[in-house]
Amino acid sequence: MKQQKVASMKRRSEHNDYADRGIYMITIVTEGRRPLLGTLTGKADATEGAERPAVVLSALGEKVRACWMGIPQYYPKVEVMKLCIMPDHIHGVLFVHERMDCHLGAVIKGFKAGTHKAARALGVIKTAQKTATMSQRAGTGTKAAPYTATPLQAAPRLQQPGALWERGYHDRLLRHAGQLNRMLAYLDDNPRRLLLKRDYPGMFKPVDNVIVAGRTMTAMGNLSLLASPVKLQVQCSRHLYPNEIEQRKLYFLAAGQKGAVIVSPSISPGEQIITTACMEQNIPLIVLLLKGFPPFFKPKPRYLIACAEGRLLLLAPYPWQNEKLENMRARCLEMNTLAAQICNVNE
Repeated sequence: MKQQKVASMKRRSEHNDYADRGIYMITIVTEGRRPLLGTLTGKADATEGAERPAVVLSALGEKVRACWMGIPQYYPKVEVMKLCIMPDHIHGVLFVHERMDCHLGAVIKGFKAGTHKAARALGVIKTAQKTATMSQRAGTGTKAAPYTATPLQAAPRLQQPGALWERGYHDRLLRHAGQLNRMLAYLDDNPRRLLLKRDYPGMFKPVDNVIVAGRTMTAMGNLSLLASPVKLQVQCSRHLYPNEIEQRKLYFLAAGQKGAVIVSPSISPGEQIITTACMEQNIPLIVLLLKGFPPFFKPKPRYLIACAEGRLLLLAPYPWQNEKLENMRARCLEMNTLAAQICNVNE
């Protein structure tokens, strides 16, 4: 009997040799999501004179940067292409120029060991025994560890007392033309996106158990779009010709400019073209997600401003699934049915 895999963003690909040549985007998160690496500053809006979004690195953040940039000293076949340090996690892009003698995981393990040593030297983290002792003192009224939660963040519950990073890491192999430039732009825009999430917390937090068209879903964004009196479904066969897709796009753009809310699973190329065009024209959208919300979900860059401005609602009829869908056709048909049902009811 085939064992079912537990959904995980940190599981390695079964079809990639992590010692071979390739470009990888790596994400590593601090244990307990503690904001140890820096402080977010600036304004999310693009008004003239506004301070640009940025992360001012802490002493530990500077050490983390030095360790990441120093990877080629220990692994000459690896080039550091990018590093984005956020308060509680990092994104980095590594280019393995030629086959290594070790797995990529060994590179990350060495980086983690170096930064962990730096964190201990700075007194940012303690050993597991000392951390446990401080936790016990916190329960008896003695001053606890020097961590202060922000108003939007509860004090974390540590799974590994004395650790700097969570176990494991998330990797993404960049395979397609243009993917690298999009990923580098994504990292550059990371501080702005975080500021938007802090400025509009209600628009970026998934809400469970929302009843839509008689079905329980998870939602993120502006739920009031469901009450729009005019909602139109986008459904495009993969066999449509470009001129047919263009005609449909113009139809939905015209309807959206008159106040209609566009509803789409955005699966087929035609549906994606129309969804993107509506997004660019500031037309309100309800988008159904094929695989649900992943852990620590971040809206696509083109969705971000739309969420903040209340022009977007993301709906997940299914729980997060990190596996390839075996019943893709059946799910697509069900998604189209759900989109039609959403258009026929006013919540």
